[in-house]
Amino acid sequence: MNKRARANLALTVCVLLVLSPWAVALPKDEAGIHGVTIGINEGDFLKIYPQNKLRDFRHAGVDDWLSFNEPLDGASHDVVTFYFQDQKLIRWALNDRPEIVKEYLAEFCFYQDPDVIYKAVRDVLLRMPYDDFLNATRRQRPMLFTEFYDSGTARFASSSEFIVNDNDPPCCKEGFTIIKLGMGLGLSKTPGPIEGVVAHEIAHRVLDTIRKGNVNCDAERAANRLIRKWGFKKEFKQASQLFGQKKGDPAGCQEVTHQAIR
Repeated sequence: MNKRARANLALTVCVLLVLSPWAVALPKDEAGIHGVTIGINEGDFLKIYPQNKLRDFRHAGVDDWLSFNEPLDGASHDVVTFYFQDQKLIRWALNDRPEIVKEYLAEFCFYQDPDVIYKAVRDVLLRMPYDDFLNATRRQRPMLFTEFYDSGTARFASSSEFIVNDNDPPCCKEGFTIIKLGMGLGLSKTPGPIEGVVAHEIAHRVLDTIRKGNVNCDAERAANRLIRKWGFKKEFKQASQLFGQKKGDPAGCQEVTHQAIR
């Protein structure tokens, strides 16, 4: 499912791997996972890693970045990303989270780089625990990051469109989560406070707050405890100071927003 049409998306399968702390590149002359080898062509590759098993992908010119759960069937412990160029496999890497995040946000986030809100979303996905990250970004139940306008004429009504193309792998069979990020978050000139807000909303997804019917102040406390456990204590405090309820605001979970940070 894409947020914009991709006319050139006929899978000329390509995957550029940017080596990172999460990536483990394999030697060029070594046989790959499940018999994939350097130089394999598009058609033969898709017989081993079928298109309907794609986790995420990006396309640019003659390059495609394709990521799959590893193993393909069963619980996902790793993600393998393949880089094809001119329909030939160049290399691959395991758990290259920066590339996986870039692929994911290219498809499921309406904000774009270099927007400060985009950077905050990206940074939270890069930093949160890996198992929680894999769970929250599953294609079967993705998170959609969309704008929420609270000023200008768009605050009355606005539209967003997700476009499904013939080559898109299956998506949203288990539903999806919409995370609406207010344009007012742009009041922060740095990503830190926004990261606190984004992490809090993703925590609700990981905790399945809505599906469990836990829409109350206890759920807010639980989400805040989780993001502090993830390592976002400073960002939570910054978010509370900048975006938390102020004197005179309607009553709510003020004890959550302003509670002491341990």
